[in-house]
This record gives sequence, structure tokens and C-alpha cells, in this order.
Amino acid sequence: MLTATLAALFAAALFAVSAALQHRSAGLVTEADTLRTARLGGFISGTLRHPMWIVGSAAGMAGFALHALALRDGPLTLVQPLLVSSAVFALALRQLLESRRPRRSELRWAFGLVVGLVLFLTIATPADGTTKPADALPTLVLGALIGFGLLGFFVAGRRATGSAAAALLGTATGLSFAAKAGLLKQVMGALNRGPGAVITAWPLYVFIAVWLCSLLLNQLAYQAGPLHSSLPAIMTVDPVVSLVIGVAIFDEQFRNSPVDLVGEAFGLALVVAAAVGLTRSVAGPTDEAPVPAEEHRATAMNCSPPSGNLVAAVAQVTKQGQKPLQDRQSEHIEVEEALPGVR
Repeated sequence: MLTATLAALFAAALFAVSAALQHRSAGLVTEADTLRTARLGGFISGTLRHPMWIVGSAAGMAGFALHALALRDGPLTLVQPLLVSSAVFALALRQLLESRRPRRSELRWAFGLVVGLVLFLTIATPADGTTKPADALPTLVLGALIGFGLLGFFVAGRRATGSAAAALLGTATGLSFAAKAGLLKQVMGALNRGPGAVITAWPLYVFIAVWLCSLLLNQLAYQAGPLHSSLPAIMTVDPVVSLVIGVAIFDEQFRNSPVDLVGEAFGLALVVAAAVGLTRSVAGPTDEAPVPAEEHRATAMNCSPPSGNLVAAVAQVTKQGQKPLQDRQSEHIEVEEALPGVR
């Protein structure tokens, strides 16, 4: 259990670095100025070539390896809530990059997050940490619900704009992260029986598909709107849905006395509230989405000469400069009469 806890915490730190770099990358890749299907190809191509996305992905892959180790040795109900601590690491990362001290509100949210995690995990973590195989029927039912929910939030996010689009796509991303964690736990459980058991079973291939889907959704959520709209949705939906997966599919048990249930509910509520507050504070209201490329082009067109041709524009200015002095003086008088307050 100690190995799983430490691996999850280090994974959370690496995921914080990955999220910061990939969000910055999404802001610089302007081909995804809309979420229309025609633009997705350019967005994916530009993202895969961007240096910040590459470095962020390297950090994410290292975090993924530690995440897999944590899920191999610990229950989903322990590992996924610990990953919420990436908000605390993101706070420290921002202070380091900006060379400033954290605000009191940020420190309060970070303290509340740590207290909520400790309270929830201390009370809720099952004493029996043995890994059980996934139940087939709950896997089918819950997988279908997550799939339909993911698709619905994705479609709604495509139709929305700004903060609403970021929140909706962030919710879809959180669902994909939770599904990915459940599938990864199944893959790691099969790995204990040997590589052949992994290759011949379906969870590996579904995991790869969901993983690729989560990468795209994550970048689209970052690009669609401000980080303080997408990140709280991701960090709230992921652990909550993961808890449902752990209990329903892997039979991970909570302590269920009335006192324990009240403490677990309070701890989880504190974690969710602190995660939302901290991510909004760390992201800040200024972390808006990039200006769409179409707006850049429209601005450039508005600033261009009316003829749209530089040679014609130069010829037009030259022609005006060759007008008789009397004509230019009369034009100047007309301008002054139109703007009497300007001298």
C-alpha cells in the first residue's frame, strides 16, 4: 500500500507538469480555432510537432508508468483520489515559474485539499487491499454509461463556446480519464498472469483506444476556453467516477458504518471543493483561450488595403500624392469641417 501511495503522489506531480506544458501548447497551436471536424486534422498535426506538447507528453508518460505501478499495488479508490494532489503540485509549479509567493487563498485551498485527502483515505481505504477481477455485468453497464456520457459532453462541447465549451469538454476528459484508469487496472491485473494474458485480452486494446481519445479530449478542452473552466471539471469528474468504478466493478469496499460514511462524505466533499477552488486560483481568470486563427485572419484583412493588393495600394497613394495642390487643400478643408473639434 505504501508503494501505491508514493507512486500515485509522484505521478500526480508529473501530471501537473504535463498539464501545464500541454495547456500552453494548446494555446499556441492555432489550427484548432474551431472544433469543427475539418479543423481537427490540422490541430492534431500541429500539436504532435509542438515542443511543449512533446516535453509535456514525456512527463505524462513517466507519470503514466508510476500510475500503472500504483494501480498494480493499490485499489482504484486509493490511487485516483491521490492524483487530485496534482493541483497542489501545479500551485508550486506556478509559483516557481512566476517567482512569486502564493496567495493566502491558494494556501487555504491547498491545505483543505490535503486535509480532505487524508481524512477521506484514512476512513475509506479498505483494510483488504487485494485485487479482485472485474465483474463482467457492471463492466458492461458502467462502460456503456460512461461511453454515452462522454459522447454527449463532447457533442455539447463542440456546440458551445468559451468557458462553457471548456467545462463540457473537461467533463468528457474526466470521464475518459476515469475509464482509462479502470482499464489500466484490468491490464495490470492481467499482467500478473503473464504477457500472454495481456495480449490476448480485450482490455489492452480498449485501453489504447480510450487513451488516445483522452489525449485528444484533453487538448481540445485546454484549447476551447480558460484553464480555470476545464481543469476543475477534469479533476472533479475523474476521482468521483473512478470511485464508482472501483466499488462497482472491482468490489473495492468502503468502511460503511454511519460514522465512517459521514466522515467519507465530508472528506470527499472537501477534496472536490478544494480541488475546484485551487485549480481556479492556480489557473487564474487571465488564462483565457487563444485568439482563434479566423479572428487573426479577419483582423489582418481589416488592416489590409481595401484593394487587397500591395502594388495597387502603393499606386493609389502615389496617385493621391500627384493631385494638384488646390485639390488636396480643398480635401483638407472638407475634413476639418467634418471634424470641427480637431485642430
